[in-house]
Amino acid sequence: MLEVKNISKSFVNRKVLKNVTLEVKKSEIMVILGLNGSGKSTLLKIISGIIKPDEGKIIIDGQDVTMLPPECRKVGYVPQSPALFNHLSVKDNIMYSLKNRRGCEKTAEKIIKMLGLKDYLQFKPQQLSGGYKSRVSLARALVSEPSVLLMDEPLKEFDAPTKKKLLPEFYKVIKSINIPVLYVTHDVYEAELIGERFAVVTDGELIHLASASEALEFMKGKIL
Repeated sequence: MLEVKNISKSFVNRKVLKNVTLEVKKSEIMVILGLNGSGKSTLLKIISGIIKPDEGKIIIDGQDVTMLPPECRKVGYVPQSPALFNHLSVKDNIMYSLKNRRGCEKTAEKIIKMLGLKDYLQFKPQQLSGGYKSRVSLARALVSEPSVLLMDEPLKEFDAPTKKKLLPEFYKVIKSINIPVLYVTHDVYEAELIGERFAVVTDGELIHLASASEALEFMKGKIL
């Protein structure tokens, strides 16, 4: 389980997050929506250890990891852009975590097969379409056998038809791994295709909502 307890974070004189609390169980996909700059990505970076919170705790599988460095948290992170190593093949990108003794080849083979990457292993990232780059980015995160998966608007640059094709595939793979997933987006259509629970970040606070459409109405109200 992933537990976020009373997390707060300020930058200069702006409080980006205020006492944010949430729980995500194993095999559960929680989507966090919000406008650009609302603090969604900051929350993921705090969970992953990239940014330290001013207050609060991050607990993964019962262990307080708040003060641990990123490499000791067993958190998989899929960023907005795939950020692949262009000088490495698809296979070497996916297997990168094995160099740090995280994951195993058996897991890698399973993920490669599920994401349809077997025929692309010798390609370089620049030879791939955007959709396949996203598949490789997800595969690389999952091969490390993380305890938690964080996805920060991984399909931000794609149109609706591409998302409609990719998200069911991502959902199937993620559910098979049986770990807590936090998926951040500002796209309600995307949220509806991938999410099981929903929340919105606004004015630094996390508000739990019943559906993605309810989150949209909530955000519209904030804009108006």
